[in-house]
Amino acid sequence: MLSFLIAIIKIVFILGLLVLIHEGGHFLVARLCKIKVLEFAIGFGPTIWQKQGKETKYALRLIPLGGFCNMEGEEERSENEGSFSKASIPKRIAVIVAGGLVNIIFAIMVYFILMSFTRKQCV
Repeated sequence: MLSFLIAIIKIVFILGLLVLIHEGGHFLVARLCKIKVLEFAIGFGPTIWQKQGKETKYALRLIPLGGFCNMEGEEERSENEGSFSKASIPKRIAVIVAGGLVNIIFAIMVYFILMSFTRKQCV
């Protein structure tokens, strides 16, 4: 029973790490493109922990099955400066593609790190 609980904790931790990396890609590119990020959260549901930054609220939520990066003008059109809907199309594409691209880069890095430790010596 204990090993089952430890396995669940490991899965939740790894899933949370992957979500953090994915959403971090969206977040970083949005900030580089001068798009205002209202909230960056890992998990869904009730908030466990939160901190208000200069313009972004950072949150950790109860259900660790995803996350989100809420940008101004993403859901409803906004004419405010720094909104997602007012950004150019290449910037919007970059923000959207960034999450998946960061996951691919992370997977390649992990692959090469693991291969460097498991490399067989040729004699």
